[in-house]
Amino acid sequence: MQIELHRHLDVSIRLSTLHELAGERGLIGVSTSLEAFSDKILIRKPMTDLPSVLESFRICQYVLDRFEVLERVAFEACEDIAREGTQAVELRFSPSFVGEFSKISWNEQLDAFEAGLRRYQSLNPEFQAGLICIVSRDYGTENAEAVIDFYLKNQARLIGLDLAGNELDFPNSLFEKPFERAKKSGAKITIHSGEALGPETVWSAIERLGAQRIGHGIASVRDPELMKTLREKDICLEICPTSNWLTQVVPSLKEHPLPRLLRAGVPVSINTDDPTLFANTLPGEIKISQQILGLTDQEIECCWQNAQRATFL
Repeated sequence: MQIELHRHLDVSIRLSTLHELAGERGLIGVSTSLEAFSDKILIRKPMTDLPSVLESFRICQYVLDRFEVLERVAFEACEDIAREGTQAVELRFSPSFVGEFSKISWNEQLDAFEAGLRRYQSLNPEFQAGLICIVSRDYGTENAEAVIDFYLKNQARLIGLDLAGNELDFPNSLFEKPFERAKKSGAKITIHSGEALGPETVWSAIERLGAQRIGHGIASVRDPELMKTLREKDICLEICPTSNWLTQVVPSLKEHPLPRLLRAGVPVSINTDDPTLFANTLPGEIKISQQILGLTDQEIECCWQNAQRATFL
């Protein structure tokens, strides 16, 4: 079963839809073609660092401004994902990120995204989808407390909780207190760690924040004891090869540690991360994993099995 664990819904806007919405809002010229827009917006080669990539996501924030837009985005995301051959997906969003400029309320965001998922599932009942709520590091600890409150009030509608954003300036230790409340509630927790920084951030995600999965986590390859812990506790790494190359946390796709982690027995899954701006698909990531990273068909199947075992759905 092809399943994806790590895909950001708020930057999974279909490119033609993003072009249309940007035009309607005057963010691009009326004569700007889809091809010209694509050339400008898509990230096809490595950027200088992760914050630079995060800055490029702004256009998505500007267009996510109404209920019907968010509902459409969620519906089309499911449609595109199913077209890739994926039968189940976890879609995550940051209410703080989505509402920063539009001021659309967090409750309305959840209602809209959920409506889009349900509308697609009414047409394709076998397709599974769920929403993960993201605490965005960059908005600080006070905001984190508020997002945790939002998550706890809507826990029956959300399959999990995430912490994402700038690891360097907003380390895991800042968020230990708010995540303690989430842990006590029985939340399913995944934490972005070990992407821009070292294995110590993966350790803190597990030991301080209660992570049951790790977003990215590729720095784990540098710590044999950590790999042993991930293996023994069956903590799955949500690995996104193209994303890691474009954000320059790996120098090249060929040097990605996914094969070393997998062959060391660490549970890993393969994901797209931000498919709109990275111009990637899950089948494309599988092709990279086979043709560039050298994974066998059996190893790809192992990644699917890891994802099935680790899913919050």
